[in-house]
Amino acid sequence: MRSRRVFKPYSAGRGIARVAVMVGSILASTLAHADPASLRVGIGGAGEEQLWLLHAKPAVAPGQGKDYTLDITRFAGNDKRFQAFEAGALDFITTSANAALLAASEGAKFKVIASLSRESANGFQTTYLVSDSTPIKSIKDLKGKKIGIDALNSSTHLWAKLVLEKNGIDPNRDVTFVPVSFPAQGQALRSGMIDVGVFPQPFASSEETHGGVRPLFTSRDAVPFDQELMLVIASPDVLKNQPAAVHAFLKDLKTATRFYDDHTKDARQALIDAHDVRVTPAVYLSMSDYYRDPTDRVDVQTLAKMQDILIKNGIQRKPVDVNQLVDMSWLPKE
Repeated sequence: MRSRRVFKPYSAGRGIARVAVMVGSILASTLAHADPASLRVGIGGAGEEQLWLLHAKPAVAPGQGKDYTLDITRFAGNDKRFQAFEAGALDFITTSANAALLAASEGAKFKVIASLSRESANGFQTTYLVSDSTPIKSIKDLKGKKIGIDALNSSTHLWAKLVLEKNGIDPNRDVTFVPVSFPAQGQALRSGMIDVGVFPQPFASSEETHGGVRPLFTSRDAVPFDQELMLVIASPDVLKNQPAAVHAFLKDLKTATRFYDDHTKDARQALIDAHDVRVTPAVYLSMSDYYRDPTDRVDVQTLAKMQDILIKNGIQRKPVDVNQLVDMSWLPKE
């Protein structure tokens, strides 16, 4: 006797539910295996060690490799980083606070999302050195001399101009500013290419240990209050398109800052081992350093005071709304 095949009536609800489960499973599987967002970061050569630490000691950055990856490129100066950033080749860059203000006033689109270091009475201050053998004894002796800076319209350029003006020297006519990368300032000074060199850490300690140089003035002689030094800025596109990755990145940055502050020698050794710092270990491990806010928060009021100086000295032509420029909502809550 032929068996009868029984067909169950089609249930729309059951079919939709089955499809929904299948789609959900596929989506969950896809998300689980999706590659983390790659964040392209342009970095410099001084005052931003906690950011370098994300590369040198990945253990301090649990979100790295899971929530995001970092594609880091090192640049010799602020100007080159900004060029790459404005061309869309980078999502984030480190930059001096003064350069960020100037770029924003000229129409560059970005948000300041974190502070890396400050020129502060509570830490090291960028120092301008001269050779021991030079007849230059005071700032008034700089007329007709060549002054090393890292880039035109940078913080190092501004500080030198302010100090010269305070001492009756016209920075536009009486001296020559020579852009030289920070690692090359020492050789430029010793060879006579420049008469004064500017040295952030670790280059200042390295040159002073080497000997034959002495300080002439510091950033504090130019601006008598604490200043933001190095900032992290982000493109509007990465903030819009990769918000989860940005939050994870800044959470890890804050962890790295705390680790650097609390375990400075271990952090510096990790940077040496990763070849992120090419300074004699004895010098680097014991040097004085810039002040770093443990929360990575930007001092907006200080940034506004810095802008006033830029405008007063004709470097920045029009003001920007600093409160709109800075967006600290991306940082983890304290």
